[in-house]
Amino acid sequence: MSQIPLNLRPTTRQSFSTFHVTPGNRAAVSMLRARDRWPSAAVLILGPAGSGKTHLGQAWRGKSGGEFIDDAHLVDETTLFDSINRALAGQITGLVLASSVPPTDWGVSMPDLNSRLNAMPTLTLAEHDETSLEPILRELFAQAGRVVGQDVVTFVLHQCERSVDALRDLVLELDVAAGSRKADLTKKFVAKYLKDRSEVDLFAGPVE
Repeated sequence: MSQIPLNLRPTTRQSFSTFHVTPGNRAAVSMLRARDRWPSAAVLILGPAGSGKTHLGQAWRGKSGGEFIDDAHLVDETTLFDSINRALAGQITGLVLASSVPPTDWGVSMPDLNSRLNAMPTLTLAEHDETSLEPILRELFAQAGRVVGQDVVTFVLHQCERSVDALRDLVLELDVAAGSRKADLTKKFVAKYLKDRSEVDLFAGPVE
C-alpha cells in the first residue's frame, strides 16, 4: 500500500472571500454580509450537510464579532434561549444559528424558546448539485496550479462528498500527493489515491 503523504499546508481561513457563491446560496450570503438589513438581531441558516452553513457562520463571526452557534438543534435549550435574548437585547453584535434540521423538528420544550425560533428569519442554503460544483472544482484545481481533464472532474464529483470545503481539502491532498511522486493528476492517479486513502481510514484505529 502506498503511503498517503501528509498535507502540511495551512487550513483555509473561513471567510466570505473564500466562500463560493452559487445560485443556491447567493441570497443567504447577501443577507449575512449586510447586518444592517437584518429584520432581527438573530437569524437561522438552514441547509443540508455540506451546503456551507459552518463556513458562512464562521465567516460572519469573523467579520462582525457576533456569536455563531453551529448545530443549534443539539445545543442545550437554556443556553440557546440566553444567546437569543442577549442578541435581541443588543448585548451582542448579533447571533447566527445554523442547523440541518428545521426548528419544528428540534423537539423544543420551552414555549418561549419555541416562539423565538419560529419567529426567527431563516436563510436557506440549497444542496450543491453537480452543475454548481463543477466550475468550483475546476477553479480549485486551477488555484493549485493543476490542469485536469473532464474525466478527473467527473470522477471526483461522483466519488466524493458534495461539499466545497471537502473538495478543497481533497484538491490540496491530491496536489501534495502528485507533487511528492512527480505525477500528473489523471483519473487513474486520483482513483488509486482515493482507494489507498479509504484503506488507511478503514484499518486505522486506536493503538492499544
